[in-house]
Amino acid sequence: MLKFEPAEVLEVFTDTLDESLIGAVRARFDVSQQNQPLKDASIFYPLDSNTLQVPVRGEEVLGCKFGGKYFYMSKLNKSNTATTDSNFGVSAQQVLDRESEVEFKFGKYFNPPSRVKKLLMREGDTIIQGRFGNSIRLGSNQFISGSKQDGKEERDLTESPNIKIVAGGFTDGPIYREGLVEDKSSEITIEEKSSLYLTTDEYVPYEDVGVTSTFDNNPTYFRPQVIIQSDRIVFNSKGDNGGIGIYSRDKVEIKSADKVEIQELFIQNSRIDSNEKIEIGSGELSQAVLGNDDFVGFITILANQTIVGMETQRTALLTASGGTETPASIKLKDEIKRLEKVRDNKLYLSKKINVE
Repeated sequence: MLKFEPAEVLEVFTDTLDESLIGAVRARFDVSQQNQPLKDASIFYPLDSNTLQVPVRGEEVLGCKFGGKYFYMSKLNKSNTATTDSNFGVSAQQVLDRESEVEFKFGKYFNPPSRVKKLLMREGDTIIQGRFGNSIRLGSNQFISGSKQDGKEERDLTESPNIKIVAGGFTDGPIYREGLVEDKSSEITIEEKSSLYLTTDEYVPYEDVGVTSTFDNNPTYFRPQVIIQSDRIVFNSKGDNGGIGIYSRDKVEIKSADKVEIQELFIQNSRIDSNEKIEIGSGELSQAVLGNDDFVGFITILANQTIVGMETQRTALLTASGGTETPASIKLKDEIKRLEKVRDNKLYLSKKINVE
């Protein structure tokens, strides 16, 4: 039968290339090895080598001995904090020179972030929370069951599962609660660096980035959705037979407060030539948007030839009228000016989309 006893972690074997030591710690039982010399402290291995939170110095883990080896499992929760639970020197309380025996340091470089707090918990939640402001919540939206939609119907949110993954959840308050939009009216700061929300029956407001969305994102929207929010989002498809597909039964929006750039693909300096093209518009709008040096040159030549022809016609009209402007010659004069403006300012190119 396995008997567990609290053991103080004295050393953690991290940043090692020795696979046999990965996850192992040097520790000392609080009671049965109390005041044992540091040099005699045993090496404890994770009881489960696949699922593990690496302890830090001073934390107490639940240890046991089996088959001549020492093992440990989860740390003993004394302070119920998200970052550390160290109790330095608990296994050497009678050592006379405790300062030389115990190093009051969490590790070689670990420093607990002060703005990381325990995640707000709802009934039935399954939560994995790290020490650095990262967390995974397997929860639901049941806590607002009974609320009214459009002021009429009470909502049943029994089946409203969600998954919320956060990296960089910080607060100066007593507890952390996920949120993609910071409450500017609150004195408590809540910050969320990178987030992935998968919801099924929940309104999720997200941060305004300076563009107007046509999506129905308001407090009456309770439909399945996936929201990713961060400073930079990268989709990088590296497989030769891979790719990125964006498919929608409804509308697709791509908007930017700066610019949207779509670049042609090249492989080993050789342009891919398989009739690839970029189509912009819809089935109702057949407006082509083109823009490269060959196209600009072609349009310039075409415009020049057209202007020369129009000037020839205008000269003939003025000659026939004895140099007096006629409605037809005035119209040609205006058309020449308009075409010159289009040619010189390249007004045939889109100001919003540049295909190079």
